[in-house]
Amino acid sequence: MSVLILDAAQQVFETYGARRANLEDVARAAGISKSTLYRAYKTKDELLNAVLARELLDFFTQLDEVASGLPPREAIVECFTRGLALTREIPLLARLFEAEPETIASSDADRSHNALLLHSTEQATRTLRRAGATMPDDELVVVTELMLRLAYTYMISPIGHLDMSDDQVAREFARTYLAPLVY
Repeated sequence: MSVLILDAAQQVFETYGARRANLEDVARAAGISKSTLYRAYKTKDELLNAVLARELLDFFTQLDEVASGLPPREAIVECFTRGLALTREIPLLARLFEAEPETIASSDADRSHNALLLHSTEQATRTLRRAGATMPDDELVVVTELMLRLAYTYMISPIGHLDMSDDQVAREFARTYLAPLVY
């Protein structure tokens, strides 16, 4: 039942965005009653967080595959570049980053955002460790969080002095400024 609800919610959030979507739309798309949906997810933010968690699991799984077999610095370059591209390719993330970036930054208040950031940092840190990063854990976590926070700002606004929607530009940026942070 939960997969059915999450699939329907994802479709609704992709179509209407997080702000305009409502739980009634999700219940209708899932073919279930509102009360059944409310038993599973009490609020729209709770449901959005569940959908985002699933999308981010897929996101980080893909980045793990990108990093597989690469040394740490090259893994950073390729994961940064691919991560920016994925936010344009995964329909829900593309919709939210383009039209409603605050929903990712503040879904279900700051507590959920902090949990999402911490979880993402843990995922990315494990990826870098598997790629062979040898720096102390506490340093690697801080550097990883810094890179994720930086990537997030480029996901929201990819064009400034550099056009981060261009994979070559993103790759060169990561090679020059991010890769040297990890050993």
